[in-house]
Amino acid sequence: MTNSTEVRLHDQVTALIEGLDKHRVYGNDYFAYLENTPWTDRAYDFHRANFFHRTEGTVKGIAHVCAQAAAHDDRDTLVLFSHILNEETGNGEAAHCHELLMENSHNLYGQTEFGLPSLLVREARDSDLVIPETVAYRERTLELLSSNYHRMLGVAMALESHADKMLQVCRTAFRNNRKELPAAEFVDGVEIYFNVHVGDEGVEERHAADAKKCVLNNCHTDADVAEISYAATETLNIQLDMWNAMYKAVATS
Repeated sequence: MTNSTEVRLHDQVTALIEGLDKHRVYGNDYFAYLENTPWTDRAYDFHRANFFHRTEGTVKGIAHVCAQAAAHDDRDTLVLFSHILNEETGNGEAAHCHELLMENSHNLYGQTEFGLPSLLVREARDSDLVIPETVAYRERTLELLSSNYHRMLGVAMALESHADKMLQVCRTAFRNNRKELPAAEFVDGVEIYFNVHVGDEGVEERHAADAKKCVLNNCHTDADVAEISYAATETLNIQLDMWNAMYKAVATS
């Protein structure tokens, strides 16, 4: 590949990333609702079930990226995403696994603030509160992840880029609706889940930067860019559909 081709493809990918960062998903009505509207017990229960089912696919998706990177001899992607996978699974300590932190924090909050029974992450998939758009989000992202290598990278980049904003918005909602939990217990037992992602270390920002680096490393042809662009855009579109449907559900309940 000539230097001019490399520069052209790099510029295409850079423009793609900049465009994705301005996607409508970041200004959706459900995010505005979370930041500005008090939760009822029903609204929180609904949020928890759908957030659990949505997020339960995270580790599975990252593990898939690692396996495919190894199979494609893509050492850089394997190294970067195995680091992400290690963090998501608690750096070797089960108690620090992010899925367990999510489960424990949301259940402590639900019990204390709203008197709700606990919900296991693996139980959320069978909850009547999970809407069809959340199921469709999981199914479509899995389909794209399993399609081909470049689509997989596009999905991974989109999800890692989306995570930082999503978790900051959710943390704001939890902070705004705290009434019963003492501040210290809230930080140690609830906010810890959000802070391991969007705290001072900027973990999610680094994950997003790493995913973008992996995309840049793998764009050698116009077809590569097209596949990554399609999958990344589709991933954010289907995520937006889910947030919009969740807003419609809480706004009309």
